[in-house]
Amino acid sequence: MTAVLDRYGTEYNFRTKEGDYWIIDEPYGFDQHNVYFYKLNMFDPKVIEELQRLLVQFAGWEIFVTAAIEPEGKDWPDMGLLIREHEIIDGLQRQYFPPEYQSIQYEGSRIGTDKD
Repeated sequence: MTAVLDRYGTEYNFRTKEGDYWIIDEPYGFDQHNVYFYKLNMFDPKVIEELQRLLVQFAGWEIFVTAAIEPEGKDWPDMGLLIREHEIIDGLQRQYFPPEYQSIQYEGSRIGTDKD
C-alpha cells in the first residue's frame, strides 16, 4: 500500500503535521487495513483503483479509507470508503467537499447500508 500511496502523496509526519496519508499499523484482529487520507486529492479514483487491485492478491482482505481532513472553520462528519476486491462501499459525503471534488465517482461502488 505504501508503494501505491507514495506515488500520489507523502506519509503523514506527526512532528511536522504535514502529509497526505497514514497507514494505521495497529492489528485489530480482522483482515482490514485502515488508512487516513489528510488531503482530498488522495481520493482520486486512480488511487482507489490501485488500492483495490492490491486486494486481488489477498482474498478476504479490505481497506478502509477515512477522510481525516479538517478544513479550517468546518466540522466534517465521519466518512470514508470501504474497498474490497469486488466492490467499493462509498460513504463519502461530497456535499462537504469543495466543488471540484463533489463529482468524484468510483467504478464498482455503491452506497453503504446499515449492514456494511
